[in-house]
Amino acid sequence: MKEFMIKELEKMKKEYELFLQKTEVNEIQLQKNKISFIDKTTDSGYGIRIHSGGLGFSSSNIFSPFTVRETIRNALKSSEMTQKVEFNFPQAQPFKEVETIDKKIKDDGEGAVREYAKQILASIPSDVLISFGKVRTYDSHIEIINSEGLDLRREETTFMLELSIIVKKNGKKVEFWSHEYRRRIQDLPISNLNQWIGIARDQLVAEMPKTERTTVIFSPTSVLDGFGTVLGSHSTGSAKVNDMSKFSPGDKVASESLTIVDDGLYPYGLMTSEFDDEGVPQRKNVLIEKGVFKDYVYDQFYAIKDGKESTGNGLRQDDTFFVFDGKYGVTPNDRISNLYVKPGKKSLCQLIEEVKHGILVDRFSWLVPDATTGNFSSEIRIGYYIENGVLTKAIKGGLVAGNIFDMIKNVSGISNKSVITSGGTVLAGICPYIRFENVQVAGK
Repeated sequence: MKEFMIKELEKMKKEYELFLQKTEVNEIQLQKNKISFIDKTTDSGYGIRIHSGGLGFSSSNIFSPFTVRETIRNALKSSEMTQKVEFNFPQAQPFKEVETIDKKIKDDGEGAVREYAKQILASIPSDVLISFGKVRTYDSHIEIINSEGLDLRREETTFMLELSIIVKKNGKKVEFWSHEYRRRIQDLPISNLNQWIGIARDQLVAEMPKTERTTVIFSPTSVLDGFGTVLGSHSTGSAKVNDMSKFSPGDKVASESLTIVDDGLYPYGLMTSEFDDEGVPQRKNVLIEKGVFKDYVYDQFYAIKDGKESTGNGLRQDDTFFVFDGKYGVTPNDRISNLYVKPGKKSLCQLIEEVKHGILVDRFSWLVPDATTGNFSSEIRIGYYIENGVLTKAIKGGLVAGNIFDMIKNVSGISNKSVITSGGTVLAGICPYIRFENVQVAGK
């Protein structure tokens, strides 16, 4: 069928791109500490872009000759109806080999989810309820072919874990919800379950924080959601071209201790790949170095628009839900790959020991800063007071409010270990704990 598609596309004598994806998805669902559902599916589809004046797109998961022709016609019609743009699809370039495949998922995804689910159920204390859970693996095969002679293939795996953990004490009940993604199962060990159960138990006794300006430490997940939404947006060529970026190369924008890289090659990063979803080699792009903004990242469209070359950041990812098995249904967009924040020199324990009074926020309920202004006001899901260098009372509720652009200028410490993490609103990061000064907390 691929040969038929290419033949039909070649008949038009137009510039085109064909994006093919086939994904095996294995899933086990849990309810009330038991396996409730087991499923194995295969999702296949294709997306077609055509440049004929404008840039048109259409996609389908039906591979019949009639539907293929109809999808091509729809993409062509879209290209002729949209605004004319200067564009060309990329040519093939050398790329680096990267690590994106979990052999356990590749060889036996079904067995992998069964084994992991059994380990979860075997590790749950008798007084803890998993009210709902999902254990899922993806094994995707992707091909990108275009009219410039580019013809590339890659394979990538993803592991997803979603758990609702309920604990009770003295008639009080709380729920802790964790939703995590990794490339490899081993990067989300079962030992994390004990940590999440501990957080749930702490929520039972957590207090509302008091209103004050104080020192606040963000966890890696919170760093990713805060930085990725705002700094990731303002570091794109699309933001520059549309006059939406607050950054210019050479500007001092952050503390000298802060270095941030768009790292598309990080081993087993969630957005790591040999090449982006247009076929351009991914690479490491320094965004901020020792507090100074260095340069933007580009997909093919905005690179041409700004007279630059693509940096390998044309990525197919939905703005609302993370996409792994349906990338063919969305177009490439200019966005960061893995947000890598360079670690500092002190351990997390040292960062805490240096604080006379402050807060460590482990999780926010929903940290979604305004991508344009950097402003945010987010509820603390679980955190801890720091008193004289020691973690003390658990806290929840109340708000941490501020501005990301201001906070990155008030960094007083970065932990010495950056870890692969996924966020609630930003998919892929390798981030440390970061300590900020003079942060507003609103509570009682």
